[in-house]
Amino acid sequence: MTPDENADTPNIQATDVNARRLRALMITGIVLPLLLYPFLSMLIIPTGIDYSLKLFISRLLIWSTVGIMFLYARHGEVQNFFLWDEQQYNTAFYIKAIVGVYLLCFAAGYVARIPTFLGLHEDNTFLVKAIVAMKKYPALMYFGAITAGITEEFIFRGYILSRLSVFVKNKHVAVIVSALLFAFIHLSYKTYGELLFAFLLGLLFGYHYQKYRNIKVVIAVHFLVDIIAFLLFKAPHK
Repeated sequence: MTPDENADTPNIQATDVNARRLRALMITGIVLPLLLYPFLSMLIIPTGIDYSLKLFISRLLIWSTVGIMFLYARHGEVQNFFLWDEQQYNTAFYIKAIVGVYLLCFAAGYVARIPTFLGLHEDNTFLVKAIVAMKKYPALMYFGAITAGITEEFIFRGYILSRLSVFVKNKHVAVIVSALLFAFIHLSYKTYGELLFAFLLGLLFGYHYQKYRNIKVVIAVHFLVDIIAFLLFKAPHK
């Protein structure tokens, strides 16, 4: 090995170390928001408080989780929160994309009812309780829908999906894993139908964001899915 080659070796090794460090940080970042929100909830939300207030505080904690993840990307990974550059389109594209993806989500809602069609009677008490509490306060209902639309798309599509794509070369696997993680955070709903619906939404939003690299469309559709469901919801008669 020549002297010049010896001089280059430390730089190569340093580059390899930095690359491994970044990969480790990104893997940690994929898991971090899944653990951070439950931890903050246990730490900050007191027991025995009004359920509507509990929902409001929990939405604030979700925003806090996104803020922490932005700081983690900026100062931990030392890179942008969004790895994929945001692509811009004309007005016609946004209209067609939002309507098209929403209709697919509407169809996914029927697919998610398969467990019910098969005779599975699920206890959706948690979901009903949450929606009833939000409908008592319209501002909380809209705040909840906006929070879900923006923060969940930032985390699961903008952050997690783009980083999974660094490790998983198969684009379908990256979307499927991100959709499974998205369904995982909806375990608290405790129904197979809602888990299936969340998974299907994760697939639809994931594939759309992966192809068009535009977070605005999936945010808008996510908000519409939630707010329309809230507005149309009718509490079951006791």
